[in-house]
Amino acid sequence: MSVVREFEAAFNRRDVNALVACFTPGATYHDTFYGPHGGHAALRAMFERMFREGADYRWTMDTVVERPDRAAAEWSFGYTVTAAVPRSAGRRLGFRGMSVFELDGGRIAAYREYFDTGVALLQLGFEPAALAKVLRRRLPA
Repeated sequence: MSVVREFEAAFNRRDVNALVACFTPGATYHDTFYGPHGGHAALRAMFERMFREGADYRWTMDTVVERPDRAAAEWSFGYTVTAAVPRSAGRRLGFRGMSVFELDGGRIAAYREYFDTGVALLQLGFEPAALAKVLRRRLPA
């Protein structure tokens, strides 16, 4: 099984140990909501936080293109926000996106994802003014 498929299966099982094992010790992970993280300890903390703040996750890698040093995946992602995020608790999110995986020795050395942040924030209940404020920060300088 490819490391991208291992990652997908571990995430959907909520298996933090198996998720971290998909990465090299010094791996970097850039998550659109949670920001950049590096190394196993930081990745573990990020995944644990994700699983506290969300439930009923389903991450489906619809299309995966992989070679020994890189992979790209187009995906569908959904979850329900838990009470750990009071302003959005109970909301169901669903969106599509894409990830790039830099690979080293069959493990993930770097991960980056891309999706329409505005669509996700609207589903979280952000009002248009707050949404504009968040998105404005992401504009190139």
